[in-house]
Amino acid sequence: MKLSEAIEKVIGLAKIIREYWETELPKRHPDYPVMNPGEQPLPPPPEEKKLAKLFASLPKDTVYQISLLMDLRRGFFNVSELADHYKRLKDDFDSPSDLAALLTGKVTLADYLEDGLAELKKHNIDVDNLPLKPAKAHK
Repeated sequence: MKLSEAIEKVIGLAKIIREYWETELPKRHPDYPVMNPGEQPLPPPPEEKKLAKLFASLPKDTVYQISLLMDLRRGFFNVSELADHYKRLKDDFDSPSDLAALLTGKVTLADYLEDGLAELKKHNIDVDNLPLKPAKAHK
């Protein structure tokens, strides 16, 4: 599966998850976003498990690349630093499953990924051919 296809699936599930929280939390908690004592937390939507299964089925590099696009949107680095940030992600997260769990819990995941894709497009970078090899130092 190409990265663009994986991202499309992630965005689809992440949007459903966000809509669930945005719809259900205000219904169940009258003072939302504040939870009052005694109010029961809302169970997660079934799409969270689907998203976790999707991440588990992806090659580990794809999970890192999805996180890379999310971080690009968040302003942690710019497009000229894709390779460096990709290496940093791999160094910081030995386990792609730990990273996937972090991504699954982000309510804004779909928005960040869409914005990250837009940033790549703005710079004419093909999401399926990310420049992730570090540039060679000039002597």
